[in-house]
Amino acid sequence: MQSYVFKAEDLKSGQIVALKKSRVSLKVKRPFLRHESRILQLLQGHPAIPKLYGYGQLEHFEYISMEILGISVGDEVDTGGLTVITVIRIVEQVLSALRHIHGHGIVHRDIKPENLLCSNHDPSKIMLIDFGITKTTSSGPPKTYDPIKEKKHIVGTVRWTSLNAHRGIDLAPRDDLESLAYTALFLLRGNIPWPGGHAAESILRTQAQVHKIKGSFSGSQLTMHFPTEFAYLLDYSRGLDYHQMPDYDDLQNHWTCVPAIETTEAMDQNGEEEDNADYSEEPRVGELSEDSYFGFDIDCWDNRFSSRHASLTLPTQSEECADSQIPSIVDVVYLLASKN
Repeated sequence: MQSYVFKAEDLKSGQIVALKKSRVSLKVKRPFLRHESRILQLLQGHPAIPKLYGYGQLEHFEYISMEILGISVGDEVDTGGLTVITVIRIVEQVLSALRHIHGHGIVHRDIKPENLLCSNHDPSKIMLIDFGITKTTSSGPPKTYDPIKEKKHIVGTVRWTSLNAHRGIDLAPRDDLESLAYTALFLLRGNIPWPGGHAAESILRTQAQVHKIKGSFSGSQLTMHFPTEFAYLLDYSRGLDYHQMPDYDDLQNHWTCVPAIETTEAMDQNGEEEDNADYSEEPRVGELSEDSYFGFDIDCWDNRFSSRHASLTLPTQSEECADSQIPSIVDVVYLLASKN
């Protein structure tokens, strides 16, 4: 389901916000943005979770009002990648966010550079966005399907999703970690050794191609010439069982042991070595970009352009608790400054 985000001013308070808008009929029982607003409300309080200001569903559209953020970390990456210390700081913050999310029994299912935004107040602070395809963890055995035989899209974004997603296995906390490992690899290198892009994601053959390439690499092969902690993150995530909660204390201890400044080399896609940048560099301050908060929920393959699938809803008690705390947008009281 496609969503559009605007930089807007709340005409009552004068506050500048990000206003996310999606077309939906009042007849739809499980609208996408309502689900996202409930997830955000349940996760409020963590420094990497954007502040939620309100949700509303009118006759033809639904809206979420949220904290306005800056550019994505993916927009900061050039062909040489980011500095090692910068990527370490990003990974530490996302690990903290995932610990918080998984502790609430929720799997994000779409961890990628475009969903990690810089705070407008402090560009070194990372915020996790786009909870449109999140799902609660399951206590039973994982559901499975064959994406190739059944001609279905895999869950998440093909370039960043886990091997389990390619195999049609229901996603769990371990899969968010694996996606974070691929994201860290991209931030380090400035590239990743398999194809991607929105056009490719709709092609089942590309899904199979990416799966084959991903599965052929171990963590040490993908992170050659970089600190071993990056390889450990990938190999550790792949070794977890479906119901196993990641040991975040162990993971955080690994990152605190990484030297503050590393003399290392980045590998380009062809395996050629090139010098990395100054490792003391901080993420740069950036303006709002077209990618910030803009999302396309690649999920619900059997019912893509209507309501959310029944399995992608919160327990009734959690929904009622979230709804009771979310301020209601009863009318569009925002001045739309520009589309984000």
